[in-house]
Amino acid sequence: FSLGNTWPPWESSSCCRVFFFLDWVKYMLNDVKLFKSFLRITLTCVISVGTLALGIGTASGYISPWTGRFYSLLDPTYAKDHIPIIASVSEHQPTAWSSFMFDFHILLFLFPAGLYFCFKRLSDATIFIVMYGLTSMYFAGVMVRLILVAAPAVCLISAIAVSATIKNLTTLIRSKSKSPQTTGKTTGSKAAAKREQLINPCLSNIMWLLLYFWALSTCSVDMPYTALG
Repeated sequence: FSLGNTWPPWESSSCCRVFFFLDWVKYMLNDVKLFKSFLRITLTCVISVGTLALGIGTASGYISPWTGRFYSLLDPTYAKDHIPIIASVSEHQPTAWSSFMFDFHILLFLFPAGLYFCFKRLSDATIFIVMYGLTSMYFAGVMVRLILVAAPAVCLISAIAVSATIKNLTTLIRSKSKSPQTTGKTTGSKAAAKREQLINPCLSNIMWLLLYFWALSTCSVDMPYTALG
């Protein structure tokens, strides 16, 4: 089989399985030192066996060498300098900003906000999401056909941004009932009213943008891509 063509999807699915397996082992061991020892031994064995198997498979010819398209992901100028026929294919060209804007629309602006919320609440899950999002966006920028790889990550991280924003805004609305009474009922009610006047339009705009994005996504799938097919 061709390792250069099957490596990216195999790597993505395997990383998800390994992550959830390690999380399950950590829960079952319930000991930080024991888990670190298990992780150190497991990584050493997996890297050693994987390197040995890759070397033997490549030397015996069972695993074909990486193709020029794979090297183009690591070095965008590789195909242009060494294999011009690969660089001449439109699907292998770097992604233009217009393609990002057309496919992702508002998600392109929510993506950095989602990364901010992930960094603000660091955990094993958010670190994995950040790595997945950044690497997929890099590959999507290198080759236009890989924008499909970045779509799930962009949707996930953008959803985190929307969820965290709505949660923060609704928390501010609910906090009006917990405001201190020392300032007086009149002052407290005025502050709560001003807060609602600012927050309610923000929530309405967020819902409108999401509905507009849904309509635009449906239109973009129904017209340009379906017509090309």
